[in-house]
Amino acid sequence: MQNQILEMKNTYSIIFIFISFFSYSQLMNNFEKYPVFPNCDSLEISELPNCFKENVQNNFSSFFEIPEVVNKDKYEGRMDILFEVTKEGSFKVIYANAVYLELKEEVKSAFEKFPVILPATYDGNPVYTQYTMQVLVPSLEWINSNNDNISSKNKLAEAAIEYDSIINLGGANTKQYQSGLSIPFTHQNYAKFDYNLNVVGTNSHTAAKPYVYNEVSKYYDFDSYLAPLQKDKNSWLGKKLWNEHLVAIQGKDYWFTADVVVDLQLGKDLQSDISYTYNNTRAVNIQGGLGKKISFSASIFESQGRFADYVNTYAESIKPDGGNPAIVPGRGIAKEFKSDAYDYPIAEGYISYNASKMFSAQFGHGKNFIGDGYRSLFISDVASPSPFLKLNTSFWKIKYTNTWM
Repeated sequence: MQNQILEMKNTYSIIFIFISFFSYSQLMNNFEKYPVFPNCDSLEISELPNCFKENVQNNFSSFFEIPEVVNKDKYEGRMDILFEVTKEGSFKVIYANAVYLELKEEVKSAFEKFPVILPATYDGNPVYTQYTMQVLVPSLEWINSNNDNISSKNKLAEAAIEYDSIINLGGANTKQYQSGLSIPFTHQNYAKFDYNLNVVGTNSHTAAKPYVYNEVSKYYDFDSYLAPLQKDKNSWLGKKLWNEHLVAIQGKDYWFTADVVVDLQLGKDLQSDISYTYNNTRAVNIQGGLGKKISFSASIFESQGRFADYVNTYAESIKPDGGNPAIVPGRGIAKEFKSDAYDYPIAEGYISYNASKMFSAQFGHGKNFIGDGYRSLFISDVASPSPFLKLNTSFWKIKYTNTWM
């Protein structure tokens, strides 16, 4: 991630946050070649991404000038820019999102002054590539007083590079992030990368959940997000508790992890006669992958809980036949635990198979969600886990999902 402050002749500055994926091909791990500026032609292929980004920043800073109306209004804001390097090596602005028309026109004018360069190549042939970048347009005084926070507040995750063949040259840094495993679905968790999946220029589809890692990792850097959460621990227990899987095995064509999970909650329903509410969950989660196409996950949860009265009342109102007292929303059939609580074990698991870059399948027992809202009329997150078979077909700008439950 590179941040650069570009000083202009007027009282404003521009801060770039420009990020693009390092090349990773799905075809035999063959690294592709970034567009090449003249001063980058002697560098190794692995050094071309950084050289390309630096040249784009330097050229933009040389040719872009803040319009007078921006200075006059003391505007502070952001521009999202989607641009393309054509097969002929020319720069072309596809879209610029800005408050002022003058800013949009100045962006196009700046890119028109870029030199013609060598285009990116795939399979030895020139291809067009698209990139997104974010440009902040604050005042110089604002920069001086907030400079330490600019990177963290405005960090834009990995931008998508997409070709007309829709071959992804962006890759994750671990086998898990390259796999077809599902990202555990909660609205709070998914809010971390919602912006990245919906930024201009991405080819993501967000209605069918849960997402899988190898799709989201094109647009979101999981390693960069997790790095600040790492603790400086040297002991085995400290590293396992904070930074590592309990068990982790990885070979050339396989990987395997296992973890234990504990969730303890204690609360109080102020409108109830019960003394307190609680939830006590112990779980084991196992994940792994075989080769590049097969991945799997299995989890076993053992829980006991007593909830707020309105939850208990609803859970008992939908109780199943057969003598069980309740169905815990989102989990499943519950047994009696003591005199006023529930015991509700649950098992989830599935196998993912990536047949090709166009076809993938999942089969197992778990939860699905359809929709972009917080709730869904079709398959909601309050439904219990159930057997399912899901087939995904992706081509061009289209993703077609079949789910049997």
